[in-house]
Amino acid sequence: MASRFALAPVPRWSYGEDYLALLDSLEAALPLARASRLSDETIARAIFALSEGLIGEIVGIVTRAATEAVRDGAEPITTASIEALAHVPLSRRRGSPQREALL
Repeated sequence: MASRFALAPVPRWSYGEDYLALLDSLEAALPLARASRLSDETIARAIFALSEGLIGEIVGIVTRAATEAVRDGAEPITTASIEALAHVPLSRRRGSPQREALL
């Protein structure tokens, strides 16, 4: 598939109104019983720090957190539940021995 499409860099999100609106959109699509308020400052900053502004990372973190919230019955995503994911930002994964072994 990679040979069929030209590569196009996707800019990182910056922390601001557009990013907060993205979090609100993601939250609206989640099947959680209780509001998580992902665009509140503390949780939005936690997601942003772990995602490093990369859309795939943002969506992955929120999706994993929502899955865990449903699984444990709590049903809002909280800053504590984001931290409990033990997500390693991409910049710290690049030099990991496991990643280097795949190359």
